Amino acid sequence: MIPGSSWSFERMDIPHSPADLSSSWLTMALRHGCAIGASAVREFECSPLEAGKGFYGQIVRLKLTYDPPETDGPRTMIAKFSSSNPGMRQRPNTQASYEREVRFYQNVAKESLVPVPTCYYADVNTKSGWHVLLLEDLAPARSGSRTEGCSPNQARTAIHHIARFHAHWWEHPMLDELEWLVDAPGAPDDEIARLHEQWWPVFLREVGKPLPDEVMAIGELLGEHRGRIARRLRTNEPRTLRHGDYSLENLMFGAAGERAFFVVDWHFVNRGRGISDVAYFLSESVVPENRQAIEMELLYDYLRILDDHGVRNYSFDDAMYDYRISLLNRFGSLISTIAAMPFTKEQIRMCVDVLLARNIAAMLDHDCRSLLDSGL
Repeated sequence: MIPGSSWSFERMDIPHSPADLSSSWLTMALRHGCAIGASAVREFECSPLEAGKGFYGQIVRLKLTYDPPETDGPRTMIAKFSSSNPGMRQRPNTQASYEREVRFYQNVAKESLVPVPTCYYADVNTKSGWHVLLLEDLAPARSGSRTEGCSPNQARTAIHHIARFHAHWWEHPMLDELEWLVDAPGAPDDEIARLHEQWWPVFLREVGKPLPDEVMAIGELLGEHRGRIARRLRTNEPRTLRHGDYSLENLMFGAAGERAFFVVDWHFVNRGRGISDVAYFLSESVVPENRQAIEMELLYDYLRILDDHGVRNYSFDDAMYDYRISLLNRFGSLISTIAAMPFTKEQIRMCVDVLLARNIAAMLDHDCRSLLDSGL
């Protein structure tokens, strides 16, 4: 039995890349996951996905042939592996994220009230950082693009689903029982402030263009508050289960019906204030003019859905305060990402020109500087 898992099986080797797969390994994995019966995988074809270039992880689509023919087994599926980049794979935060996604599918996916792909097999080695997931192929559903932004109807779908997910896990007893959700001790506030001071000039250099005076003031004031902001969003009650990376790239939209929407990529799932998922999505996956038109409607929808599912201890004022705090928290994350992550120039420009620009627009719309001026 894998610790913390409801899956029981004889330990199998974890393939490090698509090249390590074999028909016999896939057969054993699918049998362990009860995806096939007596049939065996005779052969398979492997094709890379655009999202699976190997920086954070490797993702491929597999096309399977069975012997004898299998009537119920998956004909295609998605396989996810750890990053081929040692520097990325060996980062403690990256290894923790691999475990979180595996444990999510093993422990809680089936009861989470949000559409997710069926998981046929999942395993992780927490010491080495290698992991593997075999997941349902959701094609022809397609993920969105933050660069393009989503439609108002897609935004409504996304917020309504994450609201039901948050409501289900709102102060749920399992939040403290799942050991893999335990947060690593955060750095002291003065250490976070010192790092922010180091990152801020590097960030400005990477941005390469003047920022509004209000944003410059926010950036210069934010460092001393970042630790306290993160703690409020992560540890203060009320808590729920958060996706942690609720963006268009991790949402898949299909035709109308039961298979019209799915949430994928659960590597950052964590405990905390659910409104941070909402702020992250609305401020970066919706272009500012659309966000401004539908933002308050969707925030009211979010709170109404919580209330419909029995959540009574979260007022509109609390939600709006946490929403604004979440925008500041995300600005801090973008500063760190743009300044310190080993991204390509293309990835940096997307962060600056799309994500940062939209985050700034949202912070200005919600007068986030006043929170810092008041000491939070």
